[in-house]
Amino acid sequence: MGALELKRALNEQKLTSVDIVEALLARRRTVDGKVHAFVVDLGAGAREAAARCDAERREAVKSGTLDALPPLHGLPISVKENVEIAGTASTLGVEKRRDAVATTDAVVVDLAKKQGAFVIGKTNVPQTLLAMESTNFLFGTTNNPWALDRTPGGSSGGEAAAIASGASVLGIGTDIGGSLRIPAAFTGLATIKPSLHRWSNRGSIGLLLGQEIVRSQIGPMARSAEDVAFFLRALDTPLHAQRDPEVPPMPIGDPGAVSLKGLRVGVYEDDGFFTPCVSSKRAVKQAADALERAGAIVVPFAPPRADEHYLMLACAVTSDGLATLDAWLGDDRVIAPVALNRRLAHTPPRLRKGLGKALGLLGERRIAQTLGAVGKRDVQSYWRLAYDRLSMQRGELDAWNALSLDLVVCPATATPAAPHGTTADFTPAAAYTTRYNVLNLPAGVVSITSVRSNETERPERSDRLDKRAVAIQRGSAGLPIGVQIVGRPFREDVVLAAMIHVEGEARSSGEAPRVPVDP
Repeated sequence: MGALELKRALNEQKLTSVDIVEALLARRRTVDGKVHAFVVDLGAGAREAAARCDAERREAVKSGTLDALPPLHGLPISVKENVEIAGTASTLGVEKRRDAVATTDAVVVDLAKKQGAFVIGKTNVPQTLLAMESTNFLFGTTNNPWALDRTPGGSSGGEAAAIASGASVLGIGTDIGGSLRIPAAFTGLATIKPSLHRWSNRGSIGLLLGQEIVRSQIGPMARSAEDVAFFLRALDTPLHAQRDPEVPPMPIGDPGAVSLKGLRVGVYEDDGFFTPCVSSKRAVKQAADALERAGAIVVPFAPPRADEHYLMLACAVTSDGLATLDAWLGDDRVIAPVALNRRLAHTPPRLRKGLGKALGLLGERRIAQTLGAVGKRDVQSYWRLAYDRLSMQRGELDAWNALSLDLVVCPATATPAAPHGTTADFTPAAAYTTRYNVLNLPAGVVSITSVRSNETERPERSDRLDKRAVAIQRGSAGLPIGVQIVGRPFREDVVLAAMIHVEGEARSSGEAPRVPVDP
Protein backbone atom coordinates (compact mmCIF):
# COMPACT_ATOMS: atom_id res chain seq x y z
CA MET A 1 0.00 0.00 0.00
CA GLY A 2 1.23 3.48 -0.87
CA ALA A 3 1.08 6.48 1.45
CA LEU A 4 -2.31 7.71 0.28
CA GLU A 5 -3.77 4.21 0.56
CA LEU A 6 -2.42 3.94 4.09
CA LYS A 7 -3.85 7.35 4.97
CA ARG A 8 -7.30 6.25 3.77
CA ALA A 9 -7.04 3.00 5.72
CA LEU A 10 -6.14 4.95 8.86
CA ASN A 11 -9.06 7.33 8.40
CA GLU A 12 -11.44 4.42 7.83
CA GLN A 13 -10.02 2.68 10.93
CA LYS A 14 -9.04 -0.38 8.91
CA LEU A 15 -5.43 -0.05 10.09
CA THR A 16 -3.58 1.56 12.96
CA SER A 17 -0.26 3.36 12.84
CA VAL A 18 1.17 0.59 15.01
CA ASP A 19 0.03 -1.94 12.39
CA ILE A 20 1.88 0.00 9.71
CA VAL A 21 5.09 0.40 11.71
CA GLU A 22 5.18 -3.24 12.72
CA ALA A 23 4.61 -4.33 9.10
CA LEU A 24 7.45 -2.11 7.83
CA LEU A 25 9.85 -3.20 10.57
CA ALA A 26 9.01 -6.84 9.87
CA ARG A 27 9.63 -6.22 6.18
CA ARG A 28 12.97 -4.61 7.04
CA ARG A 29 13.99 -7.70 9.00
CA THR A 30 13.11 -9.82 5.98
CA VAL A 31 14.81 -7.83 3.22
CA ASP A 32 17.45 -5.53 4.63
CA GLY A 33 19.99 -8.28 5.15
CA LYS A 34 20.11 -8.46 1.36
CA VAL A 35 19.54 -4.81 0.48
CA HIS A 36 21.43 -2.98 3.28
CA ALA A 37 19.39 0.21 2.95
CA PHE A 38 19.11 1.25 6.61
CA VAL A 39 22.06 2.52 8.64
CA VAL A 40 20.28 3.99 11.69
CA ASP A 41 17.39 2.12 13.32
CA LEU A 42 14.75 4.41 14.84
CA GLY A 43 12.15 1.67 15.17
CA ALA A 44 11.71 1.95 18.95
CA GLY A 45 10.85 5.65 18.78
CA ALA A 46 8.60 4.99 15.77
CA ARG A 47 6.60 2.43 17.75
CA GLU A 48 6.07 4.95 20.55
CA ALA A 49 5.09 7.70 18.10
CA ALA A 50 2.69 5.34 16.30
CA ALA A 51 0.98 4.46 19.57
CA ARG A 52 0.54 8.17 20.37
CA CYS A 53 -0.91 8.78 16.90
CA ASP A 54 -3.37 5.93 17.35
CA ALA A 55 -4.53 7.38 20.67
CA GLU A 56 -4.94 10.82 19.08
CA ARG A 57 -6.86 9.33 16.17
CA ARG A 58 -9.25 7.45 18.46
CA GLU A 59 -9.91 10.68 20.34
CA ALA A 60 -10.47 12.56 17.07
CA VAL A 61 -12.97 9.94 15.92
CA LYS A 62 -14.89 10.28 19.20
CA SER A 63 -14.97 14.07 18.99
CA GLY A 64 -15.70 14.20 15.24
CA THR A 65 -12.46 16.11 14.52
CA LEU A 66 -10.74 13.55 12.30
CA ASP A 67 -10.40 16.08 9.49
CA ALA A 68 -8.44 18.38 11.80
CA LEU A 69 -5.55 15.93 12.10
CA PRO A 70 -2.45 17.05 10.14
CA PRO A 71 -1.99 15.50 6.67
CA LEU A 72 0.84 13.08 7.55
CA HIS A 73 -0.67 12.00 10.86
CA GLY A 74 0.27 8.42 11.68
CA LEU A 75 2.47 7.85 8.62
CA PRO A 76 6.08 6.65 8.90
CA ILE A 77 8.91 8.09 6.80
CA SER A 78 12.57 7.26 6.26
CA VAL A 79 15.32 9.85 5.87
CA LYS A 80 18.61 9.99 3.99
CA GLU A 81 21.62 9.74 6.29
CA ASN A 82 22.95 13.26 5.58
CA VAL A 83 19.72 14.93 6.77
CA GLU A 84 19.92 15.82 10.45
CA ILE A 85 17.80 14.08 13.06
CA ALA A 86 18.43 15.01 16.70
CA GLY A 87 20.44 12.34 18.50
CA THR A 88 21.91 10.81 15.33
CA ALA A 89 25.05 11.55 13.33
CA SER A 90 25.00 12.64 9.71
CA THR A 91 28.31 11.13 8.66
CA LEU A 92 28.01 11.12 4.87
CA GLY A 93 30.04 7.93 5.16
CA VAL A 94 33.05 9.95 6.38
CA GLU A 95 35.01 8.78 9.43
CA LYS A 96 35.58 12.28 10.84
CA ARG A 97 31.82 12.79 11.06
CA ARG A 98 31.11 9.57 12.95
CA ASP A 99 30.45 11.53 16.14
CA ALA A 100 28.80 14.58 14.54
CA VAL A 101 25.54 14.02 16.41
CA ALA A 102 22.80 16.53 15.63
CA THR A 103 21.11 18.38 18.47
CA THR A 104 18.12 19.46 16.37
CA ASP A 105 16.14 18.08 13.47
CA ALA A 106 16.52 19.43 9.95
CA VAL A 107 13.69 21.84 9.15
CA VAL A 108 12.07 19.35 6.77
CA VAL A 109 12.19 16.56 9.39
CA ASP A 110 10.80 18.83 12.10
CA LEU A 111 7.97 19.95 9.81
CA ALA A 112 7.19 16.35 8.85
CA LYS A 113 6.86 15.50 12.54
CA LYS A 114 4.66 18.54 13.13
CA GLN A 115 2.45 17.33 10.27
CA GLY A 116 2.05 14.00 12.06
CA ALA A 117 4.78 11.80 10.58
CA PHE A 118 7.52 9.95 12.45
CA VAL A 119 10.86 8.51 11.33
CA ILE A 120 11.58 4.76 11.22
CA GLY A 121 15.25 5.03 10.24
CA LYS A 122 18.03 6.68 8.26
CA THR A 123 19.34 5.26 5.00
CA ASN A 124 22.71 4.77 3.32
CA VAL A 125 24.66 7.14 1.08
CA PRO A 126 27.92 7.18 -0.89
CA GLN A 127 31.00 8.40 0.93
CA THR A 128 30.92 12.26 0.59
CA LEU A 129 27.60 11.94 -1.38
CA LEU A 130 29.52 12.59 -4.64
CA ALA A 131 29.00 9.24 -6.38
CA MET A 132 26.42 7.19 -8.26
CA GLU A 133 26.78 4.14 -5.95
CA SER A 134 25.71 4.14 -2.30
CA THR A 135 28.76 2.67 -0.61
CA ASN A 136 31.14 3.75 2.14
CA PHE A 137 33.50 2.23 4.70
CA LEU A 138 31.29 3.00 7.71
CA PHE A 139 28.11 1.24 6.62
CA GLY A 140 28.97 -0.81 3.55
CA THR A 141 27.18 -1.10 0.23
CA THR A 142 23.47 -0.81 -0.58
CA ASN A 143 22.11 -3.18 -3.22
CA ASN A 144 19.33 -2.66 -5.72
CA PRO A 145 16.34 -4.84 -4.73
CA TRP A 146 15.63 -5.50 -8.41
CA ALA A 147 19.11 -7.01 -8.89
CA LEU A 148 21.39 -7.33 -5.87
CA ASP A 149 24.53 -7.22 -8.01
CA ARG A 150 23.56 -3.71 -9.17
CA THR A 151 23.48 -0.33 -7.47
CA PRO A 152 20.30 1.54 -6.55
CA GLY A 153 22.18 4.69 -7.53
CA GLY A 154 23.37 7.61 -5.46
CA SER A 155 23.43 9.57 -3.50
CA SER A 156 19.89 8.85 -2.21
CA GLY A 157 20.40 5.18 -3.03
CA GLY A 158 19.69 3.85 0.45
CA GLU A 159 16.42 5.75 0.50
CA ALA A 160 15.42 4.35 -2.90
CA ALA A 161 16.32 0.79 -1.90
CA ALA A 162 14.31 1.06 1.34
CA ILE A 163 11.16 2.19 -0.47
CA ALA A 164 11.53 -0.13 -3.47
CA SER A 165 12.05 -3.17 -1.22
CA GLY A 166 8.92 -2.37 0.82
CA ALA A 167 10.64 -1.32 4.05
CA SER A 168 9.45 2.30 3.73
CA VAL A 169 6.67 4.21 2.01
CA LEU A 170 7.81 7.84 2.00
CA GLY A 171 11.35 9.15 1.98
CA ILE A 172 13.36 12.35 2.20
CA GLY A 173 16.49 12.65 0.07
CA THR A 174 18.71 15.29 -1.51
CA ASP A 175 19.79 16.03 -5.09
CA ILE A 176 22.82 17.95 -6.41
CA GLY A 177 23.26 16.19 -9.74
CA GLY A 178 20.53 13.56 -9.89
CA SER A 179 20.83 12.15 -6.38
CA LEU A 180 17.06 11.70 -6.07
CA ARG A 181 16.22 11.12 -9.70
CA ILE A 182 18.86 8.53 -10.64
CA PRO A 183 17.98 6.23 -7.68
CA ALA A 184 14.27 6.61 -8.45
CA ALA A 185 14.85 5.61 -12.07
CA PHE A 186 17.12 2.71 -11.08
CA THR A 187 14.62 1.26 -8.58
CA GLY A 188 11.18 1.92 -10.11
CA LEU A 189 10.10 4.86 -7.93
CA ALA A 190 8.85 8.42 -8.34
CA THR A 191 10.48 11.60 -7.09
CA ILE A 192 10.85 15.29 -7.72
CA LYS A 193 13.80 17.62 -7.32
CA PRO A 194 11.98 20.85 -6.54
CA SER A 195 13.14 24.32 -7.46
CA LEU A 196 15.90 25.48 -5.14
CA HIS A 197 14.49 26.38 -1.69
CA ARG A 198 11.00 24.94 -2.28
CA TRP A 199 11.79 22.89 0.81
CA SER A 200 14.29 24.26 3.30
CA ASN A 201 17.81 22.85 3.09
CA ARG A 202 18.66 23.75 6.68
CA GLY A 203 19.92 20.55 8.27
CA SER A 204 20.84 18.95 4.95
CA ILE A 205 24.55 18.31 5.42
CA GLY A 206 27.05 18.48 2.59
CA LEU A 207 30.83 18.72 2.73
CA LEU A 208 31.37 21.46 0.13
CA LEU A 209 30.17 24.36 2.27
CA GLY A 210 30.29 27.65 0.37
CA GLN A 211 30.06 26.05 -3.08
CA GLU A 212 27.05 28.02 -4.30
CA ILE A 213 27.12 27.64 -8.08
CA VAL A 214 25.18 24.35 -8.06
CA ARG A 215 23.26 23.68 -4.85
CA SER A 216 21.84 20.51 -3.40
CA GLN A 217 18.07 20.44 -2.87
CA ILE A 218 15.99 18.32 -0.50
CA GLY A 219 13.00 16.52 -1.96
CA PRO A 220 10.51 13.65 -1.53
CA MET A 221 10.61 10.10 -2.86
CA ALA A 222 7.78 7.55 -2.91
CA ARG A 223 6.26 4.55 -4.67
CA SER A 224 4.04 6.68 -6.92
CA ALA A 225 3.80 10.16 -8.38
CA GLU A 226 0.57 10.77 -6.44
CA ASP A 227 2.36 9.98 -3.19
CA VAL A 228 5.21 12.33 -4.13
CA ALA A 229 2.73 15.13 -4.77
CA PHE A 230 0.94 14.40 -1.50
CA PHE A 231 4.20 14.47 0.50
CA LEU A 232 5.57 17.61 -1.20
CA ARG A 233 2.39 19.59 -0.56
CA ALA A 234 1.95 18.27 2.98
CA LEU A 235 5.12 20.20 3.81
CA ASP A 236 4.18 23.29 1.81
CA THR A 237 6.73 26.03 1.18
CA PRO A 238 5.26 28.71 3.50
CA LEU A 239 5.86 26.37 6.45
CA HIS A 240 9.56 26.33 5.57
CA ALA A 241 9.72 30.08 4.99
CA GLN A 242 9.07 30.72 8.67
CA ARG A 243 12.29 28.86 9.51
CA ASP A 244 14.60 29.64 6.60
CA PRO A 245 15.33 33.07 5.08
CA GLU A 246 16.14 31.50 1.68
CA VAL A 247 12.67 30.02 1.22
CA PRO A 248 10.06 32.19 -0.51
CA PRO A 249 6.60 31.97 1.12
CA MET A 250 5.00 30.81 -2.13
CA PRO A 251 2.52 27.91 -1.86
CA ILE A 252 2.87 24.87 -4.10
CA GLY A 253 0.00 24.64 -6.56
CA ASP A 254 -2.41 21.71 -6.65
CA PRO A 255 -1.51 19.26 -9.47
CA GLY A 256 -5.17 18.23 -9.54
CA ALA A 257 -6.09 21.73 -10.69
CA VAL A 258 -3.72 21.58 -13.69
CA SER A 259 -5.22 20.81 -17.08
CA LEU A 260 -2.80 19.11 -19.46
CA LYS A 261 -4.93 20.12 -22.44
CA GLY A 262 -3.16 22.79 -24.44
CA LEU A 263 0.12 22.63 -22.51
CA ARG A 264 3.14 22.80 -24.79
CA VAL A 265 5.65 20.04 -24.16
CA GLY A 266 9.16 19.99 -25.61
CA VAL A 267 10.66 16.55 -26.15
CA TYR A 268 14.17 15.26 -26.77
CA GLU A 269 15.38 11.66 -26.69
CA ASP A 270 19.11 12.38 -27.01
CA ASP A 271 20.99 15.47 -25.82
CA GLY A 272 23.94 14.85 -28.13
CA PHE A 273 26.36 14.57 -25.21
CA PHE A 274 25.52 11.03 -24.07
CA THR A 275 23.24 8.84 -26.19
CA PRO A 276 20.78 7.04 -23.90
CA CYS A 277 19.79 3.40 -24.17
CA VAL A 278 16.92 2.33 -26.41
CA SER A 279 14.72 1.74 -23.35
CA SER A 280 15.14 5.34 -22.16
CA LYS A 281 14.36 6.67 -25.63
CA ARG A 282 11.24 4.50 -25.73
CA ALA A 283 10.18 5.79 -22.30
CA VAL A 284 10.43 9.38 -23.56
CA LYS A 285 8.23 8.59 -26.55
CA GLN A 286 5.77 6.71 -24.35
CA ALA A 287 5.47 9.68 -21.98
CA ALA A 288 5.15 12.18 -24.81
CA ASP A 289 2.41 10.09 -26.44
CA ALA A 290 0.52 9.88 -23.13
CA LEU A 291 0.63 13.65 -22.71
CA GLU A 292 -0.44 14.18 -26.30
CA ARG A 293 -3.45 11.91 -25.75
CA ALA A 294 -4.35 14.15 -22.79
CA GLY A 295 -4.47 17.15 -25.11
CA ALA A 296 -0.94 18.50 -24.72
CA ILE A 297 0.87 19.89 -27.75
CA VAL A 298 4.14 18.01 -28.20
CA VAL A 299 7.01 19.63 -30.11
CA PRO A 300 10.67 18.72 -30.64
CA PHE A 301 13.13 20.54 -28.39
CA ALA A 302 16.89 20.92 -28.86
CA PRO A 303 18.41 21.65 -25.42
CA PRO A 304 20.86 24.57 -25.62
CA ARG A 305 24.51 23.98 -24.71
CA ALA A 306 23.72 20.37 -23.85
CA ASP A 307 27.37 19.30 -23.73
CA GLU A 308 28.28 21.89 -21.08
CA HIS A 309 26.05 21.34 -18.07
CA TYR A 310 27.77 18.28 -16.65
CA LEU A 311 31.08 20.07 -17.09
CA MET A 312 29.70 23.11 -15.25
CA LEU A 313 28.91 20.90 -12.25
CA ALA A 314 32.36 19.29 -12.40
CA CYS A 315 33.95 22.76 -12.51
CA ALA A 316 31.91 24.00 -9.56
CA VAL A 317 32.49 21.13 -7.13
CA THR A 318 36.27 21.02 -7.75
CA SER A 319 36.96 24.77 -7.81
CA ASP A 320 38.85 24.61 -4.53
CA GLY A 321 41.00 21.77 -5.85
CA LEU A 322 38.97 19.54 -3.50
CA ALA A 323 40.86 21.00 -0.52
CA THR A 324 37.62 21.08 1.49
CA LEU A 325 36.97 17.42 0.77
CA ASP A 326 40.58 16.51 1.55
CA ALA A 327 40.30 18.16 4.96
CA TRP A 328 37.36 15.91 5.80
CA LEU A 329 38.84 12.71 4.38
CA GLY A 330 42.46 13.01 5.50
CA ASP A 331 44.18 9.65 5.08
CA ASP A 332 40.95 7.64 5.23
CA ARG A 333 40.25 4.94 2.68
CA VAL A 334 38.05 6.31 -0.09
CA ILE A 335 35.66 4.71 -2.53
CA ALA A 336 36.69 4.52 -6.19
CA PRO A 337 34.70 7.55 -7.48
CA VAL A 338 36.11 9.79 -4.75
CA ALA A 339 39.63 8.50 -5.36
CA LEU A 340 39.30 9.27 -9.07
CA ASN A 341 37.98 12.77 -8.43
CA ARG A 342 40.85 13.48 -6.05
CA ARG A 343 43.45 12.25 -8.54
CA LEU A 344 41.99 14.42 -11.30
CA ALA A 345 41.71 17.52 -9.12
CA HIS A 346 45.27 17.12 -7.79
CA THR A 347 46.87 16.54 -11.17
CA PRO A 348 48.97 19.61 -12.11
CA PRO A 349 47.11 21.78 -14.66
CA ARG A 350 49.80 21.45 -17.34
CA LEU A 351 49.79 17.67 -17.06
CA ARG A 352 45.98 17.61 -17.09
CA LYS A 353 45.95 19.76 -20.22
CA GLY A 354 48.42 17.50 -21.99
CA LEU A 355 46.60 14.36 -20.96
CA GLY A 356 43.29 15.83 -22.07
CA LYS A 357 44.72 16.73 -25.47
CA ALA A 358 46.09 13.22 -25.93
CA LEU A 359 42.78 11.63 -24.92
CA GLY A 360 40.94 13.92 -27.32
CA LEU A 361 43.13 12.74 -30.17
CA LEU A 362 42.31 9.17 -29.19
CA GLY A 363 38.58 9.88 -29.48
CA GLU A 364 37.90 10.21 -25.75
CA ARG A 365 36.20 13.59 -26.15
CA ARG A 366 34.06 13.54 -23.01
CA ILE A 367 36.84 12.33 -20.72
CA ALA A 368 39.11 14.98 -22.20
CA GLN A 369 36.49 17.66 -21.56
CA THR A 370 36.13 16.50 -17.96
CA LEU A 371 39.89 16.70 -17.43
CA GLY A 372 39.81 20.27 -18.72
CA ALA A 373 36.93 21.18 -16.39
CA VAL A 374 38.10 19.95 -13.00
CA GLY A 375 40.68 21.60 -10.78
CA LYS A 376 41.43 24.61 -8.63
CA ARG A 377 40.36 28.08 -9.78
CA ASP A 378 41.20 31.55 -8.63
CA VAL A 379 38.44 33.89 -7.46
CA GLN A 380 38.14 35.67 -10.80
CA SER A 381 37.70 32.34 -12.62
CA TYR A 382 35.14 31.21 -10.06
CA TRP A 383 33.13 34.39 -10.55
CA ARG A 384 33.31 33.91 -14.31
CA LEU A 385 32.00 30.38 -13.82
CA ALA A 386 29.09 31.68 -11.73
CA TYR A 387 28.19 34.20 -14.40
CA ASP A 388 28.34 31.53 -17.11
CA ARG A 389 25.93 29.42 -15.06
CA LEU A 390 23.56 32.40 -14.98
CA SER A 391 23.93 32.75 -18.76
CA MET A 392 22.98 29.10 -19.15
CA GLN A 393 19.84 29.61 -17.07
CA ARG A 394 18.81 32.67 -19.06
CA GLY A 395 19.54 30.95 -22.36
CA GLU A 396 17.40 27.98 -21.35
CA LEU A 397 14.46 30.21 -20.47
CA ASP A 398 14.85 32.02 -23.80
CA ALA A 399 14.71 28.67 -25.62
CA TRP A 400 11.57 27.67 -23.71
CA ASN A 401 9.95 31.03 -24.44
CA ALA A 402 10.74 30.76 -28.15
CA LEU A 403 8.58 27.61 -28.25
CA SER A 404 6.14 28.71 -25.49
CA LEU A 405 6.97 25.55 -23.54
CA ASP A 406 5.37 24.58 -20.25
CA LEU A 407 7.24 21.28 -19.81
CA VAL A 408 10.13 19.28 -21.23
CA VAL A 409 10.21 15.47 -21.39
CA CYS A 410 13.59 13.76 -21.70
CA PRO A 411 15.53 10.71 -20.47
CA ALA A 412 16.10 10.26 -16.76
CA THR A 413 19.21 8.13 -17.16
CA ALA A 414 21.43 7.01 -20.00
CA THR A 415 21.31 3.37 -18.88
CA PRO A 416 19.42 1.14 -16.46
CA ALA A 417 20.90 0.44 -13.01
CA ALA A 418 24.62 -0.25 -13.19
CA PRO A 419 26.46 -3.23 -11.69
CA HIS A 420 28.43 -2.45 -8.55
CA GLY A 421 31.87 -1.00 -9.14
CA THR A 422 31.22 0.27 -12.68
CA THR A 423 30.41 3.97 -12.21
CA ALA A 424 33.61 5.58 -10.88
CA ASP A 425 34.43 7.09 -14.28
CA PHE A 426 30.87 6.95 -15.62
CA THR A 427 29.51 10.13 -14.04
CA PRO A 428 29.24 12.01 -17.38
CA ALA A 429 26.30 9.66 -18.03
CA ALA A 430 24.42 11.65 -15.37
CA ALA A 431 24.25 14.61 -17.78
CA TYR A 432 20.46 14.26 -18.16
CA THR A 433 19.94 15.01 -14.48
CA THR A 434 22.87 17.35 -13.73
CA ARG A 435 21.54 19.68 -16.42
CA TYR A 436 18.51 20.61 -14.33
CA ASN A 437 20.52 21.18 -11.16
CA VAL A 438 22.67 23.67 -13.06
CA LEU A 439 19.57 25.27 -14.58
CA ASN A 440 17.63 25.12 -11.28
CA LEU A 441 14.42 23.83 -12.84
CA PRO A 442 12.00 21.49 -11.02
CA ALA A 443 12.52 18.01 -12.44
CA GLY A 444 10.65 14.83 -11.61
CA VAL A 445 11.25 11.20 -12.49
CA VAL A 446 8.54 8.60 -12.81
CA SER A 447 9.13 4.93 -13.65
CA ILE A 448 6.95 3.86 -16.57
CA THR A 449 8.59 0.88 -18.25
CA SER A 450 11.27 -1.81 -18.01
CA VAL A 451 14.13 -2.95 -20.21
CA ARG A 452 12.86 -5.43 -22.78
CA SER A 453 14.79 -8.58 -23.67
CA ASN A 454 15.70 -7.14 -27.08
CA GLU A 455 17.00 -3.87 -25.59
CA THR A 456 20.06 -5.06 -23.70
CA GLU A 457 22.56 -4.43 -26.50
CA ARG A 458 24.05 -1.07 -27.44
CA PRO A 459 25.66 -0.26 -30.78
CA GLU A 460 27.76 2.75 -29.73
CA ARG A 461 31.33 1.62 -28.95
CA SER A 462 33.27 4.75 -29.83
CA ASP A 463 34.94 5.58 -26.51
CA ARG A 464 35.46 4.44 -22.92
CA LEU A 465 32.08 5.72 -21.73
CA ASP A 466 30.15 4.04 -24.53
CA LYS A 467 31.98 0.78 -23.90
CA ARG A 468 31.09 1.02 -20.22
CA ALA A 469 27.44 1.62 -21.18
CA VAL A 470 27.54 -1.53 -23.31
CA ALA A 471 28.70 -3.55 -20.29
CA ILE A 472 26.10 -1.95 -17.99
CA GLN A 473 23.22 -2.74 -20.33
CA ARG A 474 24.22 -6.37 -20.74
CA GLY A 475 21.89 -8.54 -18.64
CA SER A 476 19.59 -5.62 -17.78
CA ALA A 477 16.29 -7.08 -19.07
CA GLY A 478 13.46 -6.43 -16.62
CA LEU A 479 15.12 -3.52 -14.81
CA PRO A 480 13.05 -0.34 -14.31
CA ILE A 481 13.31 2.64 -16.63
CA GLY A 482 12.16 6.14 -15.70
CA VAL A 483 11.42 9.26 -17.67
CA GLN A 484 12.24 12.82 -16.60
CA ILE A 485 9.68 15.63 -16.72
CA VAL A 486 10.92 19.19 -16.23
CA GLY A 487 8.98 22.40 -15.59
CA ARG A 488 9.44 26.12 -15.28
CA PRO A 489 10.76 27.54 -12.01
CA PHE A 490 8.40 26.94 -9.08
CA ARG A 491 5.83 25.12 -11.26
CA GLU A 492 6.10 21.81 -9.47
CA ASP A 493 2.32 21.49 -9.78
CA VAL A 494 2.57 21.25 -13.58
CA VAL A 495 5.44 18.74 -13.40
CA LEU A 496 3.54 16.57 -10.92
CA ALA A 497 0.32 16.69 -12.94
CA ALA A 498 2.21 15.37 -15.97
CA MET A 499 4.00 12.72 -13.87
CA ILE A 500 0.72 11.48 -12.40
CA HIS A 501 -0.92 11.21 -15.82
CA VAL A 502 2.02 9.47 -17.50
CA GLU A 503 2.41 7.02 -14.62
CA GLY A 504 -1.33 6.34 -14.57
CA GLU A 505 -1.37 5.37 -18.25
CA ALA A 506 1.70 3.17 -17.85
CA ARG A 507 0.19 1.39 -14.85
CA SER A 508 -3.15 0.90 -16.58
CA SER A 509 -1.39 -0.76 -19.51
CA GLY A 510 0.69 -2.97 -17.23
CA GLU A 511 3.87 -1.42 -18.62
CA ALA A 512 5.09 0.29 -15.44
CA PRO A 513 7.32 -1.59 -12.97
CA ARG A 514 5.56 -2.16 -9.67
CA VAL A 515 7.09 -1.81 -6.24
CA PRO A 516 7.75 -3.08 -3.68
CA VAL A 517 9.82 -5.88 -5.15
CA ASP A 518 11.21 -8.93 -3.37
CA PRO A 519 15.03 -8.76 -3.52
